[in-house]
Amino acid sequence: MRGKSILGAAALIVLGILFGAVLVSGFGWVKPGLADVKLGADKSPVMPNAGLNDFSQAFIDVSEKVTPSIVQINVVAEAKQGQGGYDWFPWGGMDNSPKESEGSGSGIIISNDGYILTNNHVIENAKRVEVILNDRRKFEAKVIGTDPLTDLGVIKINATNLPAAYLGNSDQIKVGQWVMAIGNPLSLSSTVTAGIISALNRGSLRLINDSYGVENFIQTDAVINPGNSGGALVDLNGAVIGVNTAIATRTGTYIGYGFAIPINLAQNVAKDLMLTVK
Repeated sequence: MRGKSILGAAALIVLGILFGAVLVSGFGWVKPGLADVKLGADKSPVMPNAGLNDFSQAFIDVSEKVTPSIVQINVVAEAKQGQGGYDWFPWGGMDNSPKESEGSGSGIIISNDGYILTNNHVIENAKRVEVILNDRRKFEAKVIGTDPLTDLGVIKINATNLPAAYLGNSDQIKVGQWVMAIGNPLSLSSTVTAGIISALNRGSLRLINDSYGVENFIQTDAVINPGNSGGALVDLNGAVIGVNTAIATRTGTYIGYGFAIPINLAQNVAKDLMLTVK
């Protein structure tokens, strides 16, 4: 009897080993785990290209380095009946209440002690201005000065050690040059788009409702939408070459063309406005 018991136990062990082998042998009797499922092709359809990778990396580097210098600006302003924002140029207008309106735009940090460059139409008639930094810190801002003839303005926040943008030379830019627009369109913070310079010295756009207004815009096909106003147009070296200001649109949103104020003009205006409080 004992011998039969031993033989029976041995038989069960052998059967267990055989059954286990069947389970892992790939006969399809056991459902494989997710790690065993093969998805997609074995390799990329295009071989890596060092030149294209370097080109792509330039956009990545500019985005990472320049975005911290761009702020979001929220404004509560006195409303004028029928007042329109330039972002809706030239066919639309903002639907403002009789007493005050709320809006948002972008700005460029131009000094590490809190001076910020933006558009006049972003902060015009402002009763309260709030600045949100890229790290999400919020500050109340003071309007230092505005220049309606160039649609530029300067505000200041009480902060130090801010990441000031590098301001380039807009006299050296060329049609066809790659550029990036960085700002806060439609209140979507820290948005980056890319395109080229489509034209230079664009005037007679009727953006400034004054016969003495200065219109000498950089035209770009980098996507700009309401809220981008006051943000930066930068080259692939990370230099700010323009202040995004307006779009041509029949819908209120981007249809292909945006306009920026050359940074050389913007710098001169900003310095004049800042000197008034020094």
